[in-house]
Amino acid sequence: MKSLLIFIPNNFPSEKHGYIHGKVYNDYESNSKKFFITNMQCLDEVSNNKGPSTGIIESIGYYSGCTDIQDLKKRGNDWIVISLRPLQCLKSSKEVHDYYLQKIFIDNKIVDSCDYYTVIIIYDTTALLKTELFRHHNATGNHFLQLKDILERKAIDDKMKRNNYFSFLKEIIFMHTLWLFMYPVLYSYKITNKLLPIFKYSTLGLHLNKWLENSNWILLTLIQDKKFSLKTINHIFATIFDILLGILFIKFFLYVIGNTLLSQILLDNAEIVVDSLKNLVYWLMGSPAGLKLNYSFSKILGKFFLYHIHFWWLFLVSIKPVMDFFFEVLLLFGRLGITFQIAIAADILALVSFHAYCIYVYAARLYYIQIRGLTALFRLFLGKKKNPLRERVDSCSYQADQLFVGTLLFTILLFLMPTTWVYYIVFTTLRLIIIGFGGVLTRLRFYFQVLPVYAFYCWLFNLENIHSSVKLVTKSRHENGSITLLMTTVTSSWKDTWIHCIPDTINHIPSIEWSMIVKNILWGKLLYPL
Repeated sequence: MKSLLIFIPNNFPSEKHGYIHGKVYNDYESNSKKFFITNMQCLDEVSNNKGPSTGIIESIGYYSGCTDIQDLKKRGNDWIVISLRPLQCLKSSKEVHDYYLQKIFIDNKIVDSCDYYTVIIIYDTTALLKTELFRHHNATGNHFLQLKDILERKAIDDKMKRNNYFSFLKEIIFMHTLWLFMYPVLYSYKITNKLLPIFKYSTLGLHLNKWLENSNWILLTLIQDKKFSLKTINHIFATIFDILLGILFIKFFLYVIGNTLLSQILLDNAEIVVDSLKNLVYWLMGSPAGLKLNYSFSKILGKFFLYHIHFWWLFLVSIKPVMDFFFEVLLLFGRLGITFQIAIAADILALVSFHAYCIYVYAARLYYIQIRGLTALFRLFLGKKKNPLRERVDSCSYQADQLFVGTLLFTILLFLMPTTWVYYIVFTTLRLIIIGFGGVLTRLRFYFQVLPVYAFYCWLFNLENIHSSVKLVTKSRHENGSITLLMTTVTSSWKDTWIHCIPDTINHIPSIEWSMIVKNILWGKLLYPL
């Protein structure tokens, strides 16, 4: 059985009558005819040639209200005549009316309403126009998504018809203000893009480039849409909150440290880290936790690592005058927001722990070489060897001298493995702590960038712009089998609202692959920042 869907706005008056305008669509997949009614043009407006402009909207029927007036001349192949009739309501003492189809013309032929399964849907025009998450959460082919497209095109058409001198002047001022900010932001963004080969080694440099990209995205979006949306307003409020929080934190930090130089604070804390690391290496050179390590090998590794620690400390002391200047520059960047301060903290963490990272790389490479060597030499006892061309293990017959040398190397690597393993475990644990703290800073910087200040306000007070779906409630059922439904929009979930408000230029932080981390630790592969 064919379906007939009639979408009627909820602002139709009961005392007026006239032509109804909208669009008619044939949905061949669902075998239905859809009448999307957008507005009504009273008869006096038609006679005076005024009222809402049709534009993309055409006349699709006649609305007689509560009066019993004969329908006027039909103007299209698909035509409906709608009227109001009283509806019995036990819960209310006042008279309630419901829509009723008097006549239906399909393809220029009058049809009986019994031949169609008729559904009248009363929708909220304002709610559909204001919602911004509806299109994001509904697939193509949705009836209300199609209705929203029609209403938006009609709103744009009506706005162009109503434009006057003041609205035109307001739009010109708005666009020129945006372009005034656009040029310096775009120029700065291009400069940072060219410096990315250098900036990629600094968290602050990458964050500055991303911050300029986000600002450029906001300005381009506003210029293109010529209006503020939920996503752009939320990011503007998040940026303002970020800057205010950054200024407050810098004032509090400078008040706490007083007249002490920032470079001196860094060196004092770096000295504590260096001394702790030296004591750790001295402890490993002895008998850590009662373990009996290879004395000569442990002493060689310890002295090698102590040399790097001492060399890095001399480097930090020698660049102290330069650090005084750089900290003044960093304070200027820190006033741009708390996210810049987090990026600066990440760079300082990398600077202070660089010697620990070097020691970790040496220990990991040594462990990796030994574990791969033991694995390859173990196949010698099984009479096998790895074929890298075919990426498989093949059988192989070894000579006596090859077996002797292989056994000797296997024994040496096996007895040196406990010492390497102890150093590797200690500095891998230290590396995990450092990248864990760095991962926390990265996620803090991300969440401050996408802080849903305005989105939370809209969600808390249930504003219509965060509604993402519709809810249909039965209003009445008619004798001929037709039904009238009331449409209301439903608020989106908090998670979907927040995700929608994230700017297009900000990528989500990938989840931590714990299995890959464990695998890299077992095989001695390097661990990278989270």
